[in-house]
Amino acid sequence: MTFNVWYGGEQVSLDKVGAAIRAADPDIVGLQEADRNLERIAAAAGMPYVDPRRRLLSRWPIFDSGAGVRTETGPAPYSTTALDRDALHAWVMVRPGQVVAVSNVHLSSGAALGELRRAETEPLTALGRVAANGTPVFLTGDFNSTSHLDSGEDGPSVSRMLADAGLRDSYREAHPDAAASPGFTWTPGAPHPLADHEKHRSRIDYVYSAGRVETVASLVVGEAGGPSTDIAIAPWPSDHRAVVSTFRVVPEPAPPLIVATPRLVPQDEPVLLRTWDPSGPTWTAVIVRRGGSPRDALTGVRGMPHDYQRTIPLATLGLEPGDYDALLVGDDGAVLRRNAFTIAARGARPEIEAIDARVRLGTPIRVRWRGAPGELRDWVGLYRAGETDASNYLGFVYTEAAFAGEASVVPDPGNRRLDPGEYELRLLQDESYVVLAKAGVALVR
Repeated sequence: MTFNVWYGGEQVSLDKVGAAIRAADPDIVGLQEADRNLERIAAAAGMPYVDPRRRLLSRWPIFDSGAGVRTETGPAPYSTTALDRDALHAWVMVRPGQVVAVSNVHLSSGAALGELRRAETEPLTALGRVAANGTPVFLTGDFNSTSHLDSGEDGPSVSRMLADAGLRDSYREAHPDAAASPGFTWTPGAPHPLADHEKHRSRIDYVYSAGRVETVASLVVGEAGGPSTDIAIAPWPSDHRAVVSTFRVVPEPAPPLIVATPRLVPQDEPVLLRTWDPSGPTWTAVIVRRGGSPRDALTGVRGMPHDYQRTIPLATLGLEPGDYDALLVGDDGAVLRRNAFTIAARGARPEIEAIDARVRLGTPIRVRWRGAPGELRDWVGLYRAGETDASNYLGFVYTEAAFAGEASVVPDPGNRRLDPGEYELRLLQDESYVVLAKAGVALVR
């Protein structure tokens, strides 16, 4: 299922967001605009597994295909915030030792941003290479773009790029006749009709697949009486309809996997390790300082049998706050997979500071933060000192879901000229206007 839940799912009712997911009865959900509420939506939907950096919910265990943190430096495209380019997908274990690859995306909105959306799509074409050997791959998302399969246009487009990479549009596979089954997802006429919504009907939300996958069905979830609604919820809680597609798949044998949850562990609280070691009937996992080797183990378990326990909580009592790795270790002592997590100091609060107290106008403003929640689109905004309009920021940068880090904010005031004076840097939570910390900075000539 793909579902843009509309600014945190609270514009109408978060419970109705959960009801919509339950009514569609998906196994895996890609959410867009979860904004601070991913875990709350998961609970409302009855989905036990969550991938916070990809905005995925699942009935089945989710494992990171990368290290659990972004290791590349510099800002990422909006479509791949907080992710390395070679780790855009998660592994979902649909059967013991059998996985499918799942990714989720939200492209930039705006009628004049077609070229930007195509640039944001380019990294996603790597998913076609994941599927090249038959591995089942799924990509959910709000693409803010119509499909060439609907319009018949031959020019460059997001949908054309994905098709050329080997990804298939499941709704159009299930409903080849675009005139008979338009599958509109933007915009519903309820519960709060948007201006001219009748004139702006389009299909911009998709479930793509690739590899050993056969599309069985695809349905639109939306408001009662909607022009494309197959599964109705009243009141409908979003400005997008959702899409739920059903597939037959031949899963891939799972590689070595380990995931530590939660990503941010309160000091002295346990961390849960979930594993899969395909090399034998037992597995070994240890906890080390970030980047450490098995010989640096601080705690762990060895020779645990797969047949009755693949998940285990480990105590962090006595471990200092900081960054750690959970390691899956082979019989020969080699690291098969590592996954990052962080222990937060008891009572720690988010902090932010300008690295340079005085910054020349027109130059980037360097900022440092710590104690951030590490959610997908935590961000740092530049404001005039004392600004009371939270939406009136003058520049911003995403933290790339890092609990602590450094970045540069480039002022982007549009047509407004920045004058010398006092300004504020604010750390805000997950693409919302919830301020977690702030610090002053002076702009000078």
